[in-house]
Parts: sequence; C-alpha cells; structure tokens
Amino acid sequence: MMGRGLALICTMICLLAAPARAAAADSIELPLTLRTALLQHSIARYLNPQLDQPAVLYQEGPYRFLHSDQPRLSIRGGQPHFSSRIYASLGFSLLGKWPVGLKWVGSIDMSLTPYVDEKWQLRYHIVDSIIYDKDGTKPMMSSLVWNLVKRYLHPRLENFSLDLKPPQQEIIAFLKACASPDEINQVESALRSMLAGRLRVDANGIVVPLMLAVPDSAPAAEMALPAEAPLDAVEMENFQKVLEPWDAFMVFVIKSAGADLVDTKMREQLFDLLISSRYQLLPILSGETTPEPGDPLRTLFVDAWHQLRVIIEEAEERGLIQAQPLRYMTFVNAGDALLALDAAAPRLGMQITTDGLRRLARTLEPTATTDPLYFDWEVDPALRELFHFAPEPAPEPVPETAPEPLPESAPEPALEQTPASAPEPVLESAPEPVPETAPQSLPPLSQLLWDFLLPMVYADEVRISRSLDRWIPRPEELDAYRQQIGQLLQSAADEEIKRSKLDPRYVEIFQHLVPATALIESCWRQFVAEGDQVTFLRSPAGSIGLMQINQHVWRGFYNLERLRWEVPYNVRAGAQILMLYLTQYGITVADKNHEIKYAARATYSAYNAGPRAARRFLKGGSSREKRIDDRFWTIYQGLEAGGTVDLSTCDIAMGEAL
Repeated sequence: MMGRGLALICTMICLLAAPARAAAADSIELPLTLRTALLQHSIARYLNPQLDQPAVLYQEGPYRFLHSDQPRLSIRGGQPHFSSRIYASLGFSLLGKWPVGLKWVGSIDMSLTPYVDEKWQLRYHIVDSIIYDKDGTKPMMSSLVWNLVKRYLHPRLENFSLDLKPPQQEIIAFLKACASPDEINQVESALRSMLAGRLRVDANGIVVPLMLAVPDSAPAAEMALPAEAPLDAVEMENFQKVLEPWDAFMVFVIKSAGADLVDTKMREQLFDLLISSRYQLLPILSGETTPEPGDPLRTLFVDAWHQLRVIIEEAEERGLIQAQPLRYMTFVNAGDALLALDAAAPRLGMQITTDGLRRLARTLEPTATTDPLYFDWEVDPALRELFHFAPEPAPEPVPETAPEPLPESAPEPALEQTPASAPEPVLESAPEPVPETAPQSLPPLSQLLWDFLLPMVYADEVRISRSLDRWIPRPEELDAYRQQIGQLLQSAADEEIKRSKLDPRYVEIFQHLVPATALIESCWRQFVAEGDQVTFLRSPAGSIGLMQINQHVWRGFYNLERLRWEVPYNVRAGAQILMLYLTQYGITVADKNHEIKYAARATYSAYNAGPRAARRFLKGGSSREKRIDDRFWTIYQGLEAGGTVDLSTCDIAMGEAL
C-alpha cells in the first residue's frame, strides 16, 4: 500500500509540475541587421552635420579648442570601433599678442560596446580609447589631449542614439499584414512579446535580435493548389489575378530603388531582376508546369527577395544610398523578418498578402500617393526612362476596318504549316526588353546623313506596315512577303546599331541575329488565321507577333495593341531586346570564352528563356533546350553564309550560296 501511495504522490507532483501545453511557447529570433554603412552614415551625420567642416567639440577663444573630423565607425575583431581625426590647442595669448601653448593634430580610436535601451535606441558604451600622433605613435603629452577628449568627445559619443523604434514598428505592422485570418491572434500575441535580445557584432555590422514568444500550436493548413494537372481556364485566370499585385509590387520597388541608385551597374541589376522575376512565370502561364502547393507568391518572393537584398546591400557598401538609408534598412529587415518567422514558425501560416506587399512597398516610399499595387497594361514612361528606353514612336493610323475575314477561296496559308523535316517555330520564347541607348553612326553613313535619312526610314516603315497589315501570304505571295519582311528586319537592325554605339566587331553579327531570331520565333509571321478571321500570332505563354514579344515580361515597356497589330513596332521591339541582350550578356559571354560568335548564341538563349539562360547553350541542357539552341545556330550560320530565307519550310535555302 505504501508503494502505491508513493507512486500516486509522484504522479500527482509530476502532473502539477508539468506546464500546460497551451501555455507553452517557443522563443524565436528575427534578426534586425544594422549594416556598417548605415552605422557609419548615422554617426558621421551626428558628429559632423556639416561634412565639409570639422566638428567643434570645444572652443574658448582662438587658442583653446578641440575639433574633430573624418568620423568613422568600423568593425574590427568582432567589435565596433570609432575613429576620428583630432585638432587640439591649449594656449593663451602672451601680452594679448603672441599665442603660447600646445597645438596638436592626431587621431583617436575607441572600442565600443553597443546596446539597445528601453526606448529602442541604439547606443554605445566606450570601452577603451587610444590617442595617436599624426605618424601613428602615442603622443608625449597625451594627458593634456586625453583630458580634452574625455571631457568633450566621450560624452558626445555616448549621447549618440539611432532610433530603432520606427523600423521595429514597421516590421510589426508588416508581419501583421501577412498573417492569415485564422492565425492573426497568435501572430499579434507573439509580436506583443517582442524584446531586443543580446546584440551580436559580425563582419557586416550589428545584429539586434528581435525575440518573440510564439505560442505552441498545431500547424496552419496550407492553401491547396493543383499540383499535377495543368490549370484550367478559370484556375489560370485566378492565378494571373494573384500575380498582378506581385508584379506591380516589383515594378514599384524597382522604380523607387532605381530613382535613388543613379548607377549603371545597379540599374542593370534591377532590370535583370524585374525581367527574370517575370520570366519565372511563363512555364506556368503556358501550362508547362503548375504552381507549387501553398502560397503561390512565396517562391516568387523568396527568389526575388534574395536578389533584391544583394543589390541594396551592394549599393549601401558603395555609398550609393545616402538620402534615406534608414528606409532601405527597414525595407530589407522587414522582408527578412517575414522569411525568418515563416521558417521558424510555419504553424503561424504567414502569407505574402496584398496588404503585406503594399505595406512593405511603402517603407521605401511612405509619401507615395499612388497605390504600389496598381496594375495595368499601359506603357509606363517612367519605367522606360529609368532604363533608358527611347520615347515611344508615334502610333500609326488606325485601320479604317476591323480584321478582314479570309476569302473563302483562299487556300490554307502556307506559313501555318511546317514540313515534318523542319522544327516547329519556337512560340514559347519570351523576348526580353532592350533599352535604347545613345545614338551611334551606322557605317558608312555619317551622323548627319543618318539624321537626315531617319525620317525617311520611319515613313517607309509606315508604308510597309500598311502593306503588311493582316497579310497572310499565299504560296505565290511568299517571295514578295519575304522581301518586305526582310527589308523591315534589316532596317530595325540598322537602327539599333546606330542607336547603341555597338562595337564594330559585332555589327555583322547583329545584322544576322535579328532575322535569324525572327525566323525561329515565328517563321516571319505576324498574323495567322483563326477560322475565317485574321488575328495576330500568339503563343500559349502570351508571346506576340513576329518577334514573339511576351506581354507579361514586357508589361509597361511596350504598347500591347501595337505589338499585336503593327508589324514594324513589333519588329523594332524585338531588335531593341536583342540589342540589350547582346550588349549586356552576349558580349560578356563571348569575351569570357574568347569566342566572338558566342555573342550571337548567348544573346538568343537569353531572348528565348530569359537573362539567366544566356550561358545555356554552353551547358547543353535538356534535349528540348539543346534542340532550340542548335536550331537557332543552324539558321544563323545559314544566313551568315549567304543563304536565303525559305518561308515555305521556315529554313535557310543555300542554293548557290555554298
């Protein structure tokens, strides 16, 4: 009996001592990273508001003072260090006329310990300080200077504070906006528990751990999306609606950052990010793949966020973000906090919501009056200007009649069919945009002659456009059609060569690249027959017309209706995109591999599958990708060797050219 009683007592003690599961909580850390560039900027502005003048720490007449300049905060040995140049004088005027005393110029180095106070202010304790002469040695009379420094500089530095309350509140608001309705109470409870943990110092700066107590609960149910079968029409429409605010967010953020980062390399990286993020969607939109189960924006956000973060951090390190560094710090840390919370506590069911994206975008532009998630298909002049696209050409006159039905007696258009021996035109490709850059002469014409002839070129394009309007050539019309399209492609190539200041070594390459791309993309077709109606050529992924300009990838850069119905406009857009990829990717690949002709292959690979595919042809890739790259190279070499485009086979006829 006594044994049973002891067992019962032990059991009761264990039950009473065990915490209730509902009350259990995990401690989760969200890192708030304060990079060295921000810390340096903040302390320099505090100590030297007028950067071109030394800071006056102490001044008593003309001969007694302590000044400092060149304040610098750095990380050495896992600890923040503050250094500054010091100008000191301790003297007096003899007989009111001659200065007598000590003048000293040197520097000071202080080791610091950072901390965050109860008001979320980052501050520093001074651990140690050392004074050096101009030559880097310790001064003989250091006590006099030391007393001045300790009396006037130490308190000044320890009074410094960086207000972390605004970014902390922005992060809280952003995370609330990303909480699912079912888990909002748990998320709010966790955020109310937020405390600053023990600070860490690493090579990048100071990390303030934001510590949360997250209640332990069952994982949130994930949003179900089809994982196997391609999306049907209704599901595809719903998916596209989900993507619209995401793309609008990317455009808003990239335009905001691009306006601040007035640097060619940074803007090229932003451009690459925008186009690559859009290109990721094409396999889903074309039905080749299906969205991953769960939050459809999560994968897109994670991929784009890491690239955007790298761009912003590089800009900070290079000193390109000077006006509002705290905004960028808040922006980056808010996104990082969402990913960290989602990874550490998936049971909270954090999502990439439209409210969350809107809130995050406004951390960069808090005074913006437009909705960061506004979406439309119109040309965005600010976006084109940011990436140095030329102004849009004037629209051509609208045709007086609607698309004409095909004559009943007309045979099936020859360009609609491709012989079994010829590969299908690659309609899945999604071209990439080409900013138009500063003018260049088109050899052998002088700049003056070209400027005189350019209006004639445009006038000729209008004439060609009217003659090509809704033209699906019959077999007997193929030669005339080929000549007009060939002339248009050559004109667009020459225009881009002039405009881009292209290296003369690549002029001939580009002149072959444009018609070769058009042939593999569309077999030089702009229009096709649907029943008894003429319409524009369109791929399942939304690539349009003769150059297969993808409407999703190039939203905001080009006029959608003009891409559909104006052949010269479509051709010019494709030539611009090819020039962009040649100068930004193709030439780079050619130079690194010491093979000039790789420029054409890399350019087309990027045109076909996006910037990240520029080196695809070097690796071989899947059988489909290799087949596309090999097919392009065969066409290109045929044109280079003097072959003629054969539109009945969508191939190159060599004839006597061999």
